[in-house]
Amino acid sequence: MQLRIAMLGALVAGLFQASALASGSIAAGRGISPRIAYTQGKAVTFKKLVCASCPLQKADLNRQRAASLKYSLEARDAAQKPGTSDDEHIQVLCPGTKAVGCDSDVDEQELVHYYLTRRYKL
Repeated sequence: MQLRIAMLGALVAGLFQASALASGSIAAGRGISPRIAYTQGKAVTFKKLVCASCPLQKADLNRQRAASLKYSLEARDAAQKPGTSDDEHIQVLCPGTKAVGCDSDVDEQELVHYYLTRRYKL
């Protein structure tokens, strides 16, 4: 009996911990865990933004450049953009909900934002 209570307590604690780790709108209501969001964000970053034929090279991605990309991603829907040099680079990322030219509903911009924020502690 005590073992079952302990297992139930561990399960409940795990659920609360996952929701506490969520940042922004990644885990809330989307059914995607922070770990999966980070992994997918990293994959999209190095597939579409940072590669041999991409806008950025691996050596270009440092904390300062990650902050610039983050600011551009945060202002993607704003009337006035921050005017960083990365505003045009984020356009290769799909904004989700079956946007024109995108194959999936996944919001790649949100995933990359999550990855950069976590990876570079922004």
